[in-house]
Amino acid sequence: MRCGHRPSRRPFRPLRRPALGFAAALVLALPGPASGQQVRLAGEPRSEAQEALRSFLEANRFDLWVRDTVLARGDTVPGPVLLLEGTARIAGRIEGGIYVVDGDLFLRGGASVAGDVLVLGGGFYDSGLAEVAGVITYRPNEPLRVRPTEGGFEIISEVEPEPAFELDGTWGVRLPTYDRVNGLSLPVGALARVSDAPGRPELAVGGIWIPARGDVDFRLHNSWHLGERVRLGLFATSAVVTNDGWIHPTWYNSLAHFVAGDDGRDYYDSRQFGLALEWVSAEPPVWEDAPGWRFTFSAGREDAESLDARDVTVLFGDEDDPRRRPYANQPINEGAFWFVRSGFEWSVNSREGRAAFGLGVEGGFDADLAPARAHPTVPYNPNMPDRSGSGDTDASSVAGMESHDFLLVEGRVAARRVTWLGHSVDVFAMGRADVAGRLPFQRYSTIGGPGTIPTMVLRGLRGSWMVYAEAAYAVPVLGDAALGGLDVFARGSTARMGSPSDRLQWYGSIQGGLAIRLWDFQLEFGAAAGSTAEPDAPGVIGFIDVRTRRSARPTRMPPPR
Repeated sequence: MRCGHRPSRRPFRPLRRPALGFAAALVLALPGPASGQQVRLAGEPRSEAQEALRSFLEANRFDLWVRDTVLARGDTVPGPVLLLEGTARIAGRIEGGIYVVDGDLFLRGGASVAGDVLVLGGGFYDSGLAEVAGVITYRPNEPLRVRPTEGGFEIISEVEPEPAFELDGTWGVRLPTYDRVNGLSLPVGALARVSDAPGRPELAVGGIWIPARGDVDFRLHNSWHLGERVRLGLFATSAVVTNDGWIHPTWYNSLAHFVAGDDGRDYYDSRQFGLALEWVSAEPPVWEDAPGWRFTFSAGREDAESLDARDVTVLFGDEDDPRRRPYANQPINEGAFWFVRSGFEWSVNSREGRAAFGLGVEGGFDADLAPARAHPTVPYNPNMPDRSGSGDTDASSVAGMESHDFLLVEGRVAARRVTWLGHSVDVFAMGRADVAGRLPFQRYSTIGGPGTIPTMVLRGLRGSWMVYAEAAYAVPVLGDAALGGLDVFARGSTARMGSPSDRLQWYGSIQGGLAIRLWDFQLEFGAAAGSTAEPDAPGVIGFIDVRTRRSARPTRMPPPR
């Protein structure tokens, strides 16, 4: 059986440690395999592969190879083999497994291995004509090295030990944020861990000072490692949250609001506590461009409260411009409910591009949710899509008609491909739907404005059901496709928003312009044509937008709240 295997792209490297070679020469009187030397793994295993290596070493039933070795066709080794920092070319048969640490293994045509193949920190070159009876595990990025000791060898990990205390950002202070409900927010945080204790417990603590509200939000997360890749924790938070963080990164949304009043998010106050489980893929990855994945599960209780928009300082924004501030912050169903969330995300990076997808499910059970209060500052505009998602402009008249037990499903997919000409293709799609029950307003999403459909009014669409997709094509004019330069781009965006009781209508726009690109940062100057507040009257506008890792819109499932 072959598992976890991909041929390495690493070129052949000769043995390059003369000190180890000299030590080996002193203990070996004959060429070929050597035995009788003690080999041990220093420290605790940091991965499942290292755990398998430790079990192999503790069994102490192997031939030890510490220099370049060739096993010719027709030759047989009677048992398992351990290769340290050497190169082995196998065309014969090994009556057991072969474990390689920081070395190179070549399996030629006709080679036969009766056990497992484990290669850590080296190169593996397979042949389709070779036979391996066991499992193949190839981890070229495992940070293992070998050093001689008295009477044998020691395998050590070059990973730096985790510090007992870490501060977030710069000296514990993270990047400030700016939005239309808090104004300026100043976050701080730190993490403490006990690496030597069972389960390696960690405690993450954070606080957010909000001067305009005279309030301090907080986050606490205590976790334990059940295994190298599985972590269980308890959490408690009190924070202002949003469902619209996928549109733009927080730093850009803050800057856009401070400069021009373009806050593209709805917010509400959330207090949560519960239990969380996380299971992640191997780190380092199995091979250079191996996919990474993450599974999460959490359960707990959320108590939510509506927030009003504040009259905060905006440098150049026009408060009377309906495109920038068409509505105040939307009200929600205040009160408490219990929730269960589960999510899976997967991504892979390569020289040619990136691909990622995520799937999330959340079930909510109404504990004490009240009708959403109608916002007195929200005017009725008959030309705008229904933002309450209810078919009625007065949210308070319909929100309390039934229980808000619900089942919400969300999926996201993103891909980026760079052609041999240096042109790039980016695709992103996202969908959210309440497939059962009635979704409370704090789980609704918005679309409209730069980052989604620029010709739509900012936050002009809102509802419990949402489909959004975009595709972009960019041609480099100046610079390098990987590092940065000037691009000409064209993009198409489309969205469908509403609720099951509404007639869902498609909106869209076509955009084009110039983009100044530096690594993953992209500043766009463009024009867009398409849907406006009046669907039958297409419009043309100019826009400026900032995008970061556009092909990698967040696939975190479920989204952090």
